Amino acid sequence: MIRTRRLAILAPLLLSSLALGPAAVAAQGAAGQVPALASAKARCLLTQDSTNSKPNDPKFTLSASGFKSDSVGFSGGNGGGGAKLTNGSFSINNLGPGHYTVTGNKDGTVNCGSTPKPQSEQKGANDQYKKGFSDGFAAIKSSCTAKQPQGLTAVDPNYQKGFTDGAALAAKQFCGK
Repeated sequence: MIRTRRLAILAPLLLSSLALGPAAVAAQGAAGQVPALASAKARCLLTQDSTNSKPNDPKFTLSASGFKSDSVGFSGGNGGGGAKLTNGSFSINNLGPGHYTVTGNKDGTVNCGSTPKPQSEQKGANDQYKKGFSDGFAAIKSSCTAKQPQGLTAVDPNYQKGFTDGAALAAKQFCGK
């Protein structure tokens, strides 16, 4: 078929479907046959704020979107406050570490999660675990009935976990447990 004839025949069909399409959808929607579009779910995210962070003082940015509320408030590591929404979204910089939530009058409370611990705290926890693991392994290796030392001062929970794990491995290897 010649291309111009094909266009002449198809053009009215295409134009009529474009013109009638929205009317048909509106008619079906009025009858309750078309499902409503799902609304975007409110969500938030914590990221490192590289502009305001310092080596021993990390700062974070709280970004949120999908809110239907008229107003929102946030709470977390260094208190909280209100936030101005722009098209259901907002972003707040220079926040301290902690666990954050955002609450909207129509969306309820959204859990944003926790910021990662500063590297110095993570290193200290890892060092305590390694020391406890080494001590627990050595204690059980020398005597299968050894117990974790009990002192007057509080023992770091990372040390306790390491001691327990080290003792369990030594018991498996040397005591047949």
